[in-house]
Amino acid sequence: MRFFLYQLLIHILIVLSPIKFIYRSIKQPDYLKHLAERYGVYNLKNIKNNDLIWFHCVSLGETKAINSLLSHLVPRFKDKFFLVTHSTPTGRNTEIYNSNRIFRAYLCFDSWFLNKLFLNYFKPKVAIFLETEIWPGITKELKLRKIPSLLVNARLSDKSLTKYQHIKYFIKPTFDSFDLIIAQSEHDKNNFKSITDNKIQICSNLKFNQPITELTPSEKNKFKKLLNINSKKVISLISSRKGEEELFLKQIKLLKNFNDFTFMIIPRHPQRFKEVETLVLKNGYACNLASHPKKTNQSNTIVLGNTMGEMNKYISISDLVLIGGSFKNFGSQSPVESLLLKTPCLVGPSIYNFLSIIQHGIAAKVIKQITPDAIAVEINNFFKTKNKKVFEQHLNKFLLKNKKDEEKVIQLISKYF
Repeated sequence: MRFFLYQLLIHILIVLSPIKFIYRSIKQPDYLKHLAERYGVYNLKNIKNNDLIWFHCVSLGETKAINSLLSHLVPRFKDKFFLVTHSTPTGRNTEIYNSNRIFRAYLCFDSWFLNKLFLNYFKPKVAIFLETEIWPGITKELKLRKIPSLLVNARLSDKSLTKYQHIKYFIKPTFDSFDLIIAQSEHDKNNFKSITDNKIQICSNLKFNQPITELTPSEKNKFKKLLNINSKKVISLISSRKGEEELFLKQIKLLKNFNDFTFMIIPRHPQRFKEVETLVLKNGYACNLASHPKKTNQSNTIVLGNTMGEMNKYISISDLVLIGGSFKNFGSQSPVESLLLKTPCLVGPSIYNFLSIIQHGIAAKVIKQITPDAIAVEINNFFKTKNKKVFEQHLNKFLLKNKKDEEKVIQLISKYF
C-alpha cells in the first residue's frame, strides 16, 4: 500500500511535469532539451550496455564529485562503458572527464513503468548514486533484477534525518536495499545508522578531489589589476546572503589597520547585486563594480563581485575568505573550492548544509569557525601570526588524506564491476 501511494503521487507529478518544465525554461531554456528522456525514451548511439557502469548525479555538486573518480576509472577499466545521469540541466551541462566511453542522459521519473524502460534500455551492471539521491522506485527495481546499487559520498544531515524518521517505515527498505553505503563522515554514518541496518563505510568527501583551475601568479596580478586592486592583502566575503554584507561592513570598520586591506563582497544571488551596491554606499563606503571597474584613490572602496562564473578567480586573489551563508542562519555555502584553491577560510555558526565537510575541515585545522562579532578580531589575528604558512602545511596533509580515501572508494566500488 505504501509503495502504491508513492507511485500514485509520482504519476500525478508526471502529468503535471510539462507545466514545471515550461515554467523553469523561462529562466533556463535547457529544461526543454532532451525532454523524452525524462519519460523513459532514450536514443544514445554507440552505447554498449553489456558492461555499463551507471552513476546518477543530480546536479552540479554531485557531478563535480565524480569527475576525479571517472578520470581514474575510465583508463583503468578499458572494457567498461559509463553512463552518467542527471536531474537538472546544470548537472548535465557540467564538464566532466572526456571519453567516448562516457554517455550522458537524464534519469526518468521514478515510475515503476519508466524505470523498467530505463533499465531495459541501458542494462547497467551496477548503479551508483551520489550523496543523498534516494529513489524508492528505481532501487526496488534494481533489487528485483539483482543489479547491485551503491550509495557513494553519502551524507545525511540532522535536518534530513528528522524528516526521514517521520517516514522511516517507508524509507528504511530503500536504504536497506543498497549493497554498499560509503558515508562522508562519522556523523553521517551515525545518522544513517538511525534508519538502516546496512553496513556503512566511511571515506572523505570526493569533492575535495575534483579538478580545479588555479590562476598562475601572472594571471592573479592581471585580474587584480583589472579590478584596480593594488598589492594589499585581499579579504573576501563570498556567496554572501541577506544580512551578512551589512554585518561584514560594520565589522571591518573596527579594523584600525583598515587601509592595509582590500575588501571584496561576492553575493550568492545575482538578483541582489544592486541591493548590495546600495548597501555598501549607504554604509559610507565607495563601491567599485567588478563588471565596470574604475580607478579610484579612495581608501574605503569595497569591490563588489557582480560578475557570473568568476568565483574561482575571486577566491584565487584572496588571502582570506569568509564563507557566506554561515554568518546568518542559512546553513553555509561550500568551502570546497576555497580549500582547493589553497585559500584560508573563516565560517560562522550556521553550517548545517555542509556540516560534515566543515567539521572535517575544522578538525584538520584548515577551516576556523568564529562568531559574527569576532570577524574583525580574527582578521587581525590571522595576519599578525604565521597562520598562512601553518594553514598550508595542514592543507597539504588534508588533501593527501582525501586522495588516499578516493583510492579506497575506487577499490570498494570496483568490486561490483
